[in-house]
Amino acid sequence: MGVLQRFERRLEGMIEGTFARAFKSELQPVEVASAVQREMDERAAIVAQGRTLVPNDFVVELAGSDKERLEVYADNLGQELSKLAREYATEQGYSFVGPVRVQFDTADDLQTGRFRIRSGVIRGTTIENNEVRRPVSDHPRGGAAIAGRPRLLLSPGSNTHDGSPAAQGMQQSYELNAQVTLLGRGTDCDLRLVDNGVSRHHAEIRVEDDEAVLVDLGSTNGTFVNGQQVKRARLVDGTRISLGRTVMTFRRD
Repeated sequence: MGVLQRFERRLEGMIEGTFARAFKSELQPVEVASAVQREMDERAAIVAQGRTLVPNDFVVELAGSDKERLEVYADNLGQELSKLAREYATEQGYSFVGPVRVQFDTADDLQTGRFRIRSGVIRGTTIENNEVRRPVSDHPRGGAAIAGRPRLLLSPGSNTHDGSPAAQGMQQSYELNAQVTLLGRGTDCDLRLVDNGVSRHHAEIRVEDDEAVLVDLGSTNGTFVNGQQVKRARLVDGTRISLGRTVMTFRRD
């Protein structure tokens, strides 16, 4: 089964046909998915032997009527399109330098049923040497605020002596401002952990019905919550999360 077929099947199973009712115009999700794939193919750039870089940040521009119709499904559809892009990159041997994000915007010059895609290469946030490193290019993208300001706190490392904030005893945080946050060693993760004990796609933090849930993605070394290995666990304020040698604390106001 191809990437597009898997995408369509996930949509059908996820919302049981309500996507079809949302797209009463000529615009269909599979057409947007095909356009994302084409954008990756057309902008693929060989940056080193065996490494082809493709965009990881996509904005789908829609007519106002389509954007309004899509609004309630935008987050779920954006996540599914991001997953499709990651799967397609794996299939084609493409590489990302940051997390894959697909968002929707309005364009006044587009008619109902028409769309276009803008894309870019934007680096993500990394935890390395016990320090949260945010590239200048990783600017906020206007994600909806999540109640309670959920975040991960990285404690200062006793073995860090490089003049970094972590070495100076400063506790750093990473805001969880998306419904799904992918954690792992891969460059396409929302929060990349430079840790040999962490799998490429190690775990996800999902916000479900206003609760934060940590889900292990079949990692090699396991995911631990308060010292206990878990496959899935609800996170509450003060929960300690261990992935490889990286230890973080979940906080929520």
